[in-house]
Amino acid sequence: MALGRIGAIERPRTADEAAALAERLVGDLLPPSMASWLAAKETESRTGMQPFPRVAEPERTPEMMAAVTMALTSLSEILEPSAKRRPELAVEIAKLFAAFNLYTGDAAKSAAQVEVWGEQLGEFPLFAIRKAARWAIRSEQKMPAMASFISDVRLAIGSNVVQRQSRLLSWLK
Repeated sequence: MALGRIGAIERPRTADEAAALAERLVGDLLPPSMASWLAAKETESRTGMQPFPRVAEPERTPEMMAAVTMALTSLSEILEPSAKRRPELAVEIAKLFAAFNLYTGDAAKSAAQVEVWGEQLGEFPLFAIRKAARWAIRSEQKMPAMASFISDVRLAIGSNVVQRQSRLLSWLK
C-alpha cells in the first residue's frame, strides 16, 4: 500500500506489544500526511496556535479513507473495553489482589471486591489493565487505591491514542 503501511497486523501477544501497536496505528502506520495533520492538530489544541507552516487536512481520497478505516478497525480491537472479556478481567484483578496478599479468608468479600474493581475498570482495554497491574506489582509497597490505579491504566493506554482515534473518526465523517 503506497499511502499507509498497514498490512496484515499480527495480534499483539503482550500488553507492551498492544500499547506499542496502538501508538503506531495512530502514528507511523498512518499515511504520512495524516500523521502530520494529527500532530499539527494536537499542537494546535495544546498551544491554541496553528503550527507554521500550516498543515492542510488530508484529502478524502478512497485510498486515504481505506487506510484510516483499516487503522481504526485494528485500533478498536486493541482498545476493546475489558467488560466484553469479563472472565479475563476478573483473572487479572484477582492476580493483582493476590500479588498484594489481599485475601482475607472471606470468599464472598473477595468476589465482591473483584466485582467492584471489574465494574470500574470495564471501560478500559485489557492490555492497559495488565500493564498498570504489572507497574503496581513491581513498584508499590501496598495495593494502590482504585483512582490511582485507573490513572495508571489511562497512562498505559498510550499518549494521545484515544484522542487521535476520536479525531480520525471525526475526519471520516
